[in-house]
Amino acid sequence: KHPTSGRPQLRPKALPHPQTLHLTAHPLDYDPGTRICAGSTHARGVAAEPLSRFLGTREQSHFWRDMVVADTDRSGDGLREKLGLLGRGVIAMGVVRRAARAMRGDRSTEGKRAGRVTLPLDVETFLAHLTKNRGDQRWVLKHAANEPDPKDEKTPDNWVPRHKSLIRLTGTHPFNCEPPLSALMECGAITPAPLHFVRNHGAVPVLDWNTHRVNICGDVGRSSSISMKQLVKMSAVTLPVLLVCAGNRRKEQNMRKQTIGFSWGPAGLSNTLWTGVPLHALLRRAGVTEVTATRRYVCFTGPKQELPKGEDGTYGTSIPLAKALDPTQDIILAYAQNGEKLRPDHGYPVRVIIPGYIGGRMIKWLCKIEVTSEPSSNFYHFRDNRILPSHVTAEIAELEGWWEKPEYIFNELNINSAISSPAHGEALPLIAPSGNNTYAVKGYAYSGGGRAITRVEVTLDGGHSWRLADHKLPCPATLYGKQWCWALWTYNVDVSELRASSEIACRAWDESNNCQPRDPTWNLMGMGNNPHFRVKVNLLNDAEKNVWFEHPTEPAAKTGGWMGSVAGGWDLGVDTRYALRAGETAPVISTQDAAHVQPFVAGAAPPPRAVAAALPPTAVKVSGYVPPPPGAKLFTLKEIEAHDTADDTWILVKGKVYDANAYIAEGAHPGGNASITMNAGTDATEDFEAVHSAKAWAQLEKFVIGYLDPKDDPAAVGASAQAIAPATPPPAIRQLTAPGDLGPVNLLQYALDHPEMYGKTLVGEAAEAAAFDRMWAGAKNDAGKAPVALNPKKWLPLVCDAKVPLSHDTILLRLRLESDKHQCGLPVGYHLYLRGDAHHGKKVMRAYTPSSLNGTLGAVEFVIKIYFPNDSPSFPEGGQLTRYLNSVNVGDAVEVKGPMGHIKYEGCGKLFVDSTEYKVP
Repeated sequence: KHPTSGRPQLRPKALPHPQTLHLTAHPLDYDPGTRICAGSTHARGVAAEPLSRFLGTREQSHFWRDMVVADTDRSGDGLREKLGLLGRGVIAMGVVRRAARAMRGDRSTEGKRAGRVTLPLDVETFLAHLTKNRGDQRWVLKHAANEPDPKDEKTPDNWVPRHKSLIRLTGTHPFNCEPPLSALMECGAITPAPLHFVRNHGAVPVLDWNTHRVNICGDVGRSSSISMKQLVKMSAVTLPVLLVCAGNRRKEQNMRKQTIGFSWGPAGLSNTLWTGVPLHALLRRAGVTEVTATRRYVCFTGPKQELPKGEDGTYGTSIPLAKALDPTQDIILAYAQNGEKLRPDHGYPVRVIIPGYIGGRMIKWLCKIEVTSEPSSNFYHFRDNRILPSHVTAEIAELEGWWEKPEYIFNELNINSAISSPAHGEALPLIAPSGNNTYAVKGYAYSGGGRAITRVEVTLDGGHSWRLADHKLPCPATLYGKQWCWALWTYNVDVSELRASSEIACRAWDESNNCQPRDPTWNLMGMGNNPHFRVKVNLLNDAEKNVWFEHPTEPAAKTGGWMGSVAGGWDLGVDTRYALRAGETAPVISTQDAAHVQPFVAGAAPPPRAVAAALPPTAVKVSGYVPPPPGAKLFTLKEIEAHDTADDTWILVKGKVYDANAYIAEGAHPGGNASITMNAGTDATEDFEAVHSAKAWAQLEKFVIGYLDPKDDPAAVGASAQAIAPATPPPAIRQLTAPGDLGPVNLLQYALDHPEMYGKTLVGEAAEAAAFDRMWAGAKNDAGKAPVALNPKKWLPLVCDAKVPLSHDTILLRLRLESDKHQCGLPVGYHLYLRGDAHHGKKVMRAYTPSSLNGTLGAVEFVIKIYFPNDSPSFPEGGQLTRYLNSVNVGDAVEVKGPMGHIKYEGCGKLFVDSTEYKVP
């Protein structure tokens, strides 16, 4: 009895074996007129409450309470006593049944799929998952990356471990990258986590496993805040899922017309093993079991103040609740990738995985799950991941409200495929030395919504006929028949057929008979690009009759690809002139001159591509350098470098000096202020050109405060021997303007025919022998602790000391270092980058390995083959950088950066591939 009122109250009874049960009863607000009867909720005076309210949940305790109600006013009523005893017995039986079910575990279909896991996954479990999905542990081990990349030294991400071979798409920061396509496909079905593509809008948040929580709120039965420790204790699943960036292959669209997105290549996808808790289980735990008028969407949100836009700086999105509750959709809260905790770039400590959707919906660094009646109102839910009609420009989208129209949202992946072998730039002899005259064309294909790829086709004749490739689905479908992973395909072609073809193209089909279109359809965000993937086959004019393969584009600011490298420089009309649609007998006419239209002929080389010239030839000097206007305010490089902090930031872009402090104070940069301050006091031209649109260039102009002093400008140094006094060249090696830039020239014969240009300078074989002797002299000389002249993070102008012809198309180029005591500092296996102005006024760079060694102090030498215009019908423009190098005069400066590389041999059998050490016997 209650000590004050004297009324009867609940009496707990101990269970004989409490350790076998995991049950807790919730407190009951007792009323003396109330009885508990499990047999009926409508007995006299019994509250109509679900029995589960009194039994509770098994997670909170190891005991239970048997509730007995005694009525002091009617203590003599035998019937009531019997009913009370009966109710107690029914309750006890229910509790026993529940305990038995708990000990047996969940025998349902979903219960059998999920289970408890440990982190990291034990080796046997991980290898079992890897084998089941045809993964290869060798590549997982090879591509380990546990150290930060030196490129991030001045960014907020300087603590994040990253694979150094990833191709950066948006400059240094924020980090957006894709792996080299060949490396990605080499790894097979399961991608190593360090090689996985990355899409970051800003800096990686610094989160703590022990303190991070995921809040489940909104229109739910029970709100909760779940710690990582609690999450890992819940039943989890491990499944392979392909993640694809919505902008995969976007650079092809940028070549047609600049979008508002940066240039993804065809490797913006990766397939890994993800471990996490099913979302539907978490929602049911929160009391959300069905869709109602007020429960229609699930919203996901990342950390606050992660990004500059929106009310709270979060990145968020939403999906329909019906999808979230559907166990066949396999949506999980993932905390492990390939058996280990998530890497910071991939959402540590927890993220959402939505198989079959674009990567932009899979919120990283998850903080909140909210059940709502309407879709997410997050800024990025509306302003990201949309496929708008092709007529909609950025201005029209704002004026006419296109961003808010829900029908243009991009959720489910569309069908796509690409060719990885042959790789871009790969050369193939038509007669293989091994006698094997077939070549394996390879690639990937995928679709969304759990739809499996049913076939991949290859054409060698512009789409007039298609051949079935051999495609495999390396990862098995789920219990519900869903295919969340890619297909890998191969087609073996006789190399003799390649000679008769000018192009290889592929397309894929899925189980809903979706097929890729032939041509791209431009859209403002450049998303969902999925036309046939086309690789050009070019015949080389050499004795072996080799063929050379060219992909549509190379990612980021790389200049390769048959579509060109200048935004808007490719015209679909030009392309259709020599590659008609399947079944077409007449060409498709574009707005360009119809007189030049040519029908497609198998084996014929394509006509010369139109090169976009942004300025007339008279407006651009050979070097691309434009001097400051008369009377302009000039700053030295030293003055600019003094403003190199987050509180005082100047940047240099294309020779102009900008005071960025006012813009930083606004906090309006999409990638955060760190994207600017990391370049404080430096030349940010490369990073700015890599990611910014014409609109951004216009916005930049109001912050200009002056120009770089030409004395400190490498472009000005190399622009003209008359503009800035060149270093005095040795009289015997005074090189005049390079011979003939419109066709092949025999450089050696030209030198022999013009002895006045070279005097007694050795040329040809004699010059080659002398260079060989210098190389060996350098090998015998230990450079030791001689200062290193070059910098892997900075372009340095090196003055040309000599340029002599070695053969009809090869030159020796010697560049002076800072002093006669400086060394190149090149590790074995590394290379240097040379950069210069191409004939169309754009900067180009290529990697070269010097012919000289570190022991050659004071200079670095290169042997360079010149690719002249019209040297080959397949390359009417010639080599962009080699044409520039052939025009360099003694005394001119060439920009050099390095050393760089990913393979380094340190001697004594010690070999490094990236950061992994190998012992060579």
